[in-house]
Amino acid sequence: MENAFLTVFRASLLETFYVTGYLILVGLILGLLENRANFYTQGAFGRKGILVTSWIGTPIHEFGHLLMCYIFRHKITKFKLFSSKAKDGTLGYVNHSWNSKSLYQNIGNFFIGMGPIFSGTAALVIGMNLLLPDSFARVADYLTLEPSQPDKYIMTKIFALTAGLFQSIFSVENLISLNFWIYFALAIAISSHMALSKEDLKGAGRGLTTIFTFILLVNLVALILNANFSGLFANILDLNVYILAFSMISIVFSSIRLVLSVFAYYLV
Repeated sequence: MENAFLTVFRASLLETFYVTGYLILVGLILGLLENRANFYTQGAFGRKGILVTSWIGTPIHEFGHLLMCYIFRHKITKFKLFSSKAKDGTLGYVNHSWNSKSLYQNIGNFFIGMGPIFSGTAALVIGMNLLLPDSFARVADYLTLEPSQPDKYIMTKIFALTAGLFQSIFSVENLISLNFWIYFALAIAISSHMALSKEDLKGAGRGLTTIFTFILLVNLVALILNANFSGLFANILDLNVYILAFSMISIVFSSIRLVLSVFAYYLV
């Protein structure tokens, strides 16, 4: 029985990674890119360099938190989508409370913390669909998922998507199009403020613990009843692979912003 419990425990850790790991990975990558880009941008232009993009990116960031609060039934006590005059430099915030006895609301802490990844990625995808529909259609071709082989998909399709993004977005046709440059400016502004703050990660961590506990309990019930609940978590993994694939758009533009900020730092 002890060996069976250890097997369930390890499986639960792995399934927790399947459910949350890709979102956390995207958040960490975006955080690294944004922190370095902010360093060079402030060095070149001061705080005004951050404010140039924040009036678009910050409201989308905070809207992600706000939307997840509504979905997971948290009580919103106070929020501000954007403020450029805060003395402590805070550009926006969402304060919320929840019922600590509610499983649903506790799990929600993770998705509320990760909210900017959802809202920012959605804004980038919608913007591409509206302003660069041909590019969006070509990128979508790289998102053919093989549910029975998610590991193979992750190893191959994500890299293919990144290459496809560059090829489809930065095509010759787009470079001479006004819509491309509008989208380029919007994408830089949005991706510049998608990274998660320390408070975001702290809140997500509270939800992550609850998610692991829930998965562990489900698997223990499956062990006792000799049932199989793995299909649920496999489906969630498939969904997260799609989210990760679309998130490559934000990572691409965050990388571009970092490169531009480095050039500005050394040239200005």
